[in-house]
Amino acid sequence: MDSLVPIYRQMAETETGNFLGLSILNHAKEIGRLIKDIDAGTVLDYGCGRGDAYRSPHKIHHQWGLKRSQVTLYDPAFHHAPPPVGQFDLVVCSDVLEHIPEDEVDAFIARLFDHARKALWASVCCRPAKKVFPGTDRNLHVTVKPYQWWHDTFAEHAGPTQWTLVETP
Repeated sequence: MDSLVPIYRQMAETETGNFLGLSILNHAKEIGRLIKDIDAGTVLDYGCGRGDAYRSPHKIHHQWGLKRSQVTLYDPAFHHAPPPVGQFDLVVCSDVLEHIPEDEVDAFIARLFDHARKALWASVCCRPAKKVFPGTDRNLHVTVKPYQWWHDTFAEHAGPTQWTLVETP
C-alpha cells in the first residue's frame, strides 16, 4: 500500500464517494461483541478511509459502547493523523487488505499485529473490485487471493494475539 498511497490520496482528494470508510458498518455487531469479549478500552481502525462510520448519523463507536476519544482513526490516503504509535486493545482493518500490493502484504499484516495488544479483527474481499485506478485498467483490488491464502498469511504472523479474519461477500 505504501507504494500506492499517492494514488489513493489523489483519488480521495479528487473523487467524491471513494473510500468513505463505511464498510465497517456491515460488521458493527460482530466487532461490538469482540470489544465486549476482550474488554477493549482502545481501538485502532487502520485504513478507516474518510472515517464516516464515526460521524453522524452512524457513530459506530456509540454502538460499541465507546467514546470517540477511545478510537484512533488512521488511513494514509487521508490526513487524519500521523501513523499510529503503540498498541491498542483492538485493531480493526475493514476491506483494506486487498488494496495492499502482494509484496507488501506480510509487512502490512505484521504492522497490524504489532499494534494489537489483545486482538485483531480484519475483513478481506477476495474478488476484483468494480473500479479501476484512474486512467488505467488496473483493478483497485491489487491482491486478489482466495480466503485460505489470507487466513494462512495471518496465521504466520499471529503469535499469541487473538485474531479474526472474515471474507467480505
